[in-house]
Order: sequence, then structure tokens, then C-alpha cells
Amino acid sequence: MALTWRAMSFTTLDDLIARAQARLDPVHGAARLPEGGDLDFIPEEKIQSIRPAAVLVGLIPRTSGPTALLTQRPDTMDKHPGQVAFPGGKVDPEDADEVAAALREAEEEVGVDPAAAKLIARGAPYITGTGFRVVPVLALLPGDFQPNPCETEVAAVFETPLDFLFNPENHDRQTGVWNGQERHYYQMPHGGFRIWGVTAGIIRALYLELYGGDAGA
Repeated sequence: MALTWRAMSFTTLDDLIARAQARLDPVHGAARLPEGGDLDFIPEEKIQSIRPAAVLVGLIPRTSGPTALLTQRPDTMDKHPGQVAFPGGKVDPEDADEVAAALREAEEEVGVDPAAAKLIARGAPYITGTGFRVVPVLALLPGDFQPNPCETEVAAVFETPLDFLFNPENHDRQTGVWNGQERHYYQMPHGGFRIWGVTAGIIRALYLELYGGDAGA
């Protein structure tokens, strides 16, 4: 019988964690995944000034199904105002590395207890058009996690099912013009929130790293 090839997508949280540990970079150790994102859109003279940053991709094993923790940035923010984002920010001098920065920012923004976050792996760095090198840090949060958002840094906190985020049928590819250049980007509207830009780019990159190249009958 002939096989029909199709893209793989999320199945279970345990499977995702196993894939992340096997295919992504280790929590601590040498990075091997290539950089992605908007590097081609950054002027060469500004490449040397790209700043390190990190986000926490918090996975929550809810009884109704596993989710990812997301926030909406206030409209008053200088960078990416009003956009959906993972908790995170730039790496400060006191941070040991991107992992420490992601945990610190997640604690400050939404009340994640670093001691309760079980670190899984690091995704490929994502270069943003605003000049940040963002490292996504995957971590498993407690199933009973309740956010405690910082009102000055977070306008809303919400969760999106992993079986939605890591299903390529929900990755809507769009075309636009940014700084006079045509570019492609993804959007993933869900539950009244528009996940797009850097956050959607990180999710798409993680999907390709975790499931890209696999196929099923």
C-alpha cells in the first residue's frame, strides 16, 4: 500500500520533552544549533551590537492538556509593544547565562519559581530585527502553576495548548514589508490573542527542530 507523507506534529508532552532533550542544545554546555530569525534584515554595521536575551518557554501539564505560558506586552513598552511574548528579556551583567536570565525574567514578570522549573533544553538563538539574540529556554512548570503577573511589564497572561502551537496547520505564513524589504513571517491566532512576530518565529523554529524531517503514514 502506498504511503502518504505528512508533516509530524505534537503528540504528547513526554514525546516533546524527549525530542527536545535529543535534538535541541543542552541546558548547560556547547551550543550547536545554528542561529535563525531576522539576521538578514540587520545592517552589517549593527551586527556587532546585537544584545543577548532569553525567554522561558514554560510548558504546563494541565489536566485538560499541556499548554505553553505566554504574555501580552503592555502598549507602553519601547520594544514590541502590545505583542504576545514568552516571559523574558535581555541578559543582565549579573546573569550567569541565558538560562539564568530566562528564569529571572520569568520570575519577575509572571511569578515563576526558578526552583520549581525543571529545565529541559535550549532552542536555537533567534535574531530579532530590533537587535536581540534571543535564546529560548524550555522548562516544565508545575501542573498547578498560577501566574502572578507584574502589572508594569505584563498586560495579560494566558496559555495556549501545545497541540495547537506545534501543529503546522496552524502556522499561517504571511508576507509584509519591513524597513523597505519584503519579508515572510508567521502568525498563530488563538483564543483572542494574535501570536506573531518573534514569538511565532521562535515557535516555528522549535517546531522544525523538534518535528521537522519526521513523517508519518
